[in-house]
Amino acid sequence: MADEAIAFLTQRDPAKPFFLYLAFSAPHDPRVAAKPYMDRFERANLPLPRNYRPLHPFDNGEQLVRDELLAGFPRTEDEVRGHLHDYYAVMNALDGHIGRLLAHLKQTGQYDNTIIVFSSDHGLAIGSHGLMGKQSLYEDAMKPPLIFAGPGIKPGSTSALVYLLDIFPTVVDLAGGTPPAGLDGRSLRPVIARRAKSVRPTLFCSYRDVQRMVRDERWKLIRYPKINRSQLFDLKNDPDELRDLAAEPAQQKRIAGMMQEMARWQSTLGDTAPLAAATPARAEFVAPSADDYRALRRKLKMEP
Repeated sequence: MADEAIAFLTQRDPAKPFFLYLAFSAPHDPRVAAKPYMDRFERANLPLPRNYRPLHPFDNGEQLVRDELLAGFPRTEDEVRGHLHDYYAVMNALDGHIGRLLAHLKQTGQYDNTIIVFSSDHGLAIGSHGLMGKQSLYEDAMKPPLIFAGPGIKPGSTSALVYLLDIFPTVVDLAGGTPPAGLDGRSLRPVIARRAKSVRPTLFCSYRDVQRMVRDERWKLIRYPKINRSQLFDLKNDPDELRDLAAEPAQQKRIAGMMQEMARWQSTLGDTAPLAAATPARAEFVAPSADDYRALRRKLKMEP
């Protein structure tokens, strides 16, 4: 894919501006990296995620889908390290190929006049909270990287609350155009230029009808409507979401306010899914037996 991108940059008309959208498949599974990249990491010594758990503490509504069947139950330290080894090797290779692309831009004099955006469509658990995939609203799954670089963009970082759908109006704005009206996304140019700290005060996210989330710069509330359960995290002091504060009496007023903000977002976006169940499902997650685990994988054609 990097070769094709470099070929395009070589053959294009240099008198015309260009837009290149390059969607690498890495690090999506199956993760297969060349041996030199695998050899750069010692599997047995790879640190586990700080929020590693063998099992998720309750049923989040989506724990038997394909992604969650990539590892057995419970998730052993050795198996998680194996997945991390493959992940790091694939990402190391990806980093090298992106480096080739950037080097080509520099060699052909295009680098200083090119806006470069790097992102991903989602994060990944790989053992965090006892999960393996992306089907949760924890930071590990829902927080992808987002980097803007190029002319007029000074090095730095921001904690602004953004969506990936902000990329389009931001790129239009940075390129000197006017973002079309009616977009859900907002240009991040004021944040990039340090004229503003953020473009919105809160974020709202959802996963199917089983998870809802609202957060501000510090606090995050996850709601599981099917089991009438909430989680509250102080991301400033607990970025790994290890301590659920939802049961603390001192936080009930905050939770009530954040539930109101969640309902406001739902109304704005036309999300009619209820935030509570009249007859809640069982909250306990019962991991499948070894035989049931293999049967589920065969059903999804993950193994013969």
